[in-house]
Amino acid sequence: MSKKEVAKTSEAAGDAPKSKKKLIILLVAVLVIVAAGGGAAWFFLVKNQPTKDAKKKKKEPEVTAPAIFVPLDRFTVNLVQENGDQVLQVGLSLKTYDAELEEKIKKETPEIRSRLLELLSSKRASQLSTVAGKKQLTAEILYLTNRILGFKKTAPLPERLPAPVTVPPVAAEQSGSPQTTVGGLSGALQQAQPKPDTATANNPVPVTDFLPDPPAKGEDDDREGVVDVLYTDFIIQ
Repeated sequence: MSKKEVAKTSEAAGDAPKSKKKLIILLVAVLVIVAAGGGAAWFFLVKNQPTKDAKKKKKEPEVTAPAIFVPLDRFTVNLVQENGDQVLQVGLSLKTYDAELEEKIKKETPEIRSRLLELLSSKRASQLSTVAGKKQLTAEILYLTNRILGFKKTAPLPERLPAPVTVPPVAAEQSGSPQTTVGGLSGALQQAQPKPDTATANNPVPVTDFLPDPPAKGEDDDREGVVDVLYTDFIIQ
């Protein structure tokens, strides 16, 4: 073997370990890249998914205490006279979310009824015939019952009473001329027949007026104490 052939053989033998090293380094780099990609995929797919406890919390709604309705005996009171004697008959229930308060309401029922009888008998039929008047009455009942039960509530604003209606004298009476009337039963029925209320017909009450009013500003928790009054009867005779 010549010297040139020996040199080529030695160079080939020296290049073999170098190529193996390069191959190993290349394989390691590939493995590192694959591992990094797998770790990132695991982080985004698994780590970001909500846990079982989180899923349970999302699925399970918050449990709130059920409402409790405490009925009171029917109230029958004489209203302030406007057009003769008028009587109000009211049946109502008090709404609360406090189970312990039900027993307290029953114990304080004599005082609650006494105060509500005084309140109801101070009303006029014209005040209670409108939605606004019934809401005012509800706010006053809530205030009285909660104060009796020991809850500090904001007192409702006093209701503005409508101005008394003055009937102008009849022109015939002013002039002194005799007034023509229809006699008999038909005439009495015509005079007693009420005139249609055009204001009420032209301005219907929106259904949102029947929703309960929100608690007043600065008032205690709206779920504390008696929160609403529900009427089972409301008759004016």
